[in-house]
Amino acid sequence: AGTLNGAFAVGTPDCVSHLAEELPNPRRNIPKAILAQMVIGLFTALFYMIAIFYSIQSFDDVLTNTYTSPLAEVYLQATSSKGGALGLLILIYLPLTCGFFGNFITCGRMLWTLGRDGATPFSGTVGAIHPTHKNPFNATLICGIICTILGCIYVGSITAFNAFVGSFVIFSTLSYIAAILPNLLTKRRYVIPGPFWMPGWIGYVVGGIGCVYIVVFDVIYCFPYAMPVSAASMNYSALITGGLTMF
Repeated sequence: AGTLNGAFAVGTPDCVSHLAEELPNPRRNIPKAILAQMVIGLFTALFYMIAIFYSIQSFDDVLTNTYTSPLAEVYLQATSSKGGALGLLILIYLPLTCGFFGNFITCGRMLWTLGRDGATPFSGTVGAIHPTHKNPFNATLICGIICTILGCIYVGSITAFNAFVGSFVIFSTLSYIAAILPNLLTKRRYVIPGPFWMPGWIGYVVGGIGCVYIVVFDVIYCFPYAMPVSAASMNYSALITGGLTMF
């Protein structure tokens, strides 16, 4: 069930697609950017994980670490120095901090698009472009406020917060199958071919494998983390996914 770690290591391919309206020739550049992300993420994650595996001296200490993150324990075992472990953690947090800006930009663009199309409350405000900054400032600010409020869940219940965050991969993959499966069922007649169009049976095979993969692993991602199951160790991703979908 460790496929989720690999998925997060390589990265989600949808982030760059949300910036399609701001790129020149997006029909060609967006697929190229997604391909570049997947290839770069594959190699960097592979070498990084190999180094991590060889650095672990006591796997039990990593699993039972309760005073800090498992990664910090791995770095401590690798360097035998708290200062070295801290320095390596800083190298992790710096790109994460830069990634936050990209995430908010992506979320803001998505919310702005919905507001522009009249699909949100107060769509006139949400879908507006700031006259000075020339960007969807309101939508990005709203996303920041909502994310801050959701972060408060962690203070109240770590289990609820982990379930909420863990449901992300299920929601994202369900959005993929919602786009792929109807195209397969309608024999792809409503898809406008682009520069990287998969002709004939190739498109059906790739799309079919993708749909089966999503269905199988979304079920796996709803399994409990350990047996026997308690209220604290239960995986509530299925509850979060079903509840938010009905909401």
